[in-house]
Amino acid sequence: MPLNAQTVDSRLLLLSLQRALLGAVHPQLRQASIEADAACQLLRLRFEYDGLPCEDAREGGSIATTEVLADLQGPWSVNEEHLAAPYPQALQALAHIAYRRREA
Repeated sequence: MPLNAQTVDSRLLLLSLQRALLGAVHPQLRQASIEADAACQLLRLRFEYDGLPCEDAREGGSIATTEVLADLQGPWSVNEEHLAAPYPQALQALAHIAYRRREA
């Protein structure tokens, strides 16, 4: 599902990240969000965790980022964030939320 750099459809961006997260969601992950600036060819992903993310949690997010990048056409820059957001701290999503953990 190659995404054209000139017109990055937010629905396709969300689907790309959701597909990339299949089987890779770590129990620490609270939220994964994404946005793209097509003019600058900048892809931003934010992974927010319940506390400091362990190595496995961070690795799952990085692998997902790589898979989303593979769906984009052309050279893109990436800003990948792995943030500690212990429950019940408020989450700070980017433009599009691809995953949010169910919390009581």
